Amino acid sequence: MSGPQVAIDLGRIERNARAVVDRAALSGIKVFGVTKGSCGLPQVARAMLRGGVAGLAESRFENIRRLRESGIGCPIMLLRSPPLSRVEEVVRTVDISLQSELEIIRELSRIAQRVGRVHDIMLMVDLGDLREGIWPNDLLPTVERVLELPGVRIAGLGTNLTCFGAIMPTEENLNQLVAYAYKVERLAGISLDWVSGGNSSSLPLLLENKLPAGINNLRIGEAILQGGYETFREEPWKELEFNAFRLTGDLIEVKVKPSLPIGESGYDAFGNQPVFIDEGDRLRGIANIGREDTMIEGLVPINPGVRVLGASSDHLVLDITDAEPPLVVGDRVSFHMNYGALLTAMTSEYVEKAPMHDIADFTGRRMVSIVADETAGPLLAKQSVGTRLEQMQFDVACPNRRSRPW
Repeated sequence: MSGPQVAIDLGRIERNARAVVDRAALSGIKVFGVTKGSCGLPQVARAMLRGGVAGLAESRFENIRRLRESGIGCPIMLLRSPPLSRVEEVVRTVDISLQSELEIIRELSRIAQRVGRVHDIMLMVDLGDLREGIWPNDLLPTVERVLELPGVRIAGLGTNLTCFGAIMPTEENLNQLVAYAYKVERLAGISLDWVSGGNSSSLPLLLENKLPAGINNLRIGEAILQGGYETFREEPWKELEFNAFRLTGDLIEVKVKPSLPIGESGYDAFGNQPVFIDEGDRLRGIANIGREDTMIEGLVPINPGVRVLGASSDHLVLDITDAEPPLVVGDRVSFHMNYGALLTAMTSEYVEKAPMHDIADFTGRRMVSIVADETAGPLLAKQSVGTRLEQMQFDVACPNRRSRPW
């Protein structure tokens, strides 16, 4: 491996999906697994499907194409309304799309008629988060206009919360969504397939049995991919597992240097004025990870005693003075990632993605000790034995070695 790598535990993703799906089913709710956090990786999508999700949800055409070309034929929901130039791709590749703009729905109607299809849409209502969505006062007039259009069918009503304005789902605003759905059904004389009550941020209401009756769909990504690390900040959902994704890089420099930069201070490469604390001389490491690879602020070091100091586009600067065991050039350093860091790392073409199959479930970490003579070392290095074991969440110990070359 020449660059950073994300190791992906497909077993954890499958178990997280199953935990969410099973709990949602008790309330009559079906879950669509959101794959955009994994850049539409087919292996991740299949893990979600094995966990029981009713379909997949994506925002990028490139990811949808990747899923379809891999042979995945389940229902796919398009999360972001398309530009007018790509409406035909929506009609041909996805089963349902989230829509809020009448002009785009008209174009969907035109294209669907031309190709002889009926395209399902879920009308999005803005309940205060101020991202996409029809303003409530305009909902029924919009529905009336959509009902006049052939080739499209109103299959559901939904909303999005927390993603832009950080407005949390509540019993009050989701009851509003259910009320709007009833009004749409009465006006149109139809029964909606879906009333979609949002994303992972709605799961706390589900666990508290406070999700309003009438909600029958959730679009879940973070809780499945990351075990609800950001959704359940104060009280984790015990059935969900963290750390299905792990970012790893190599140390390419290790030196003792002052902790305070020397000279006249200005702006860094990204227009910021960093602030440093004088801690004296410290052992600093540089890893081959940068802002072109991930969102640095979202990294949490796994190696004990390691601190993230900052990064440029290609270099991650670490304080490794207190690292245990000590680190040297060539050693690997690993990180857990928040959702922002995960999203950017999976999107970066410079980061290798390594889905791992059938990783055993266990509590805590396990240690393996490898003893090899000098002739066996090159063979172990060629096969990356130590790296593979670390990706399976073993701590690899090398007796009588401060570092290992493999």
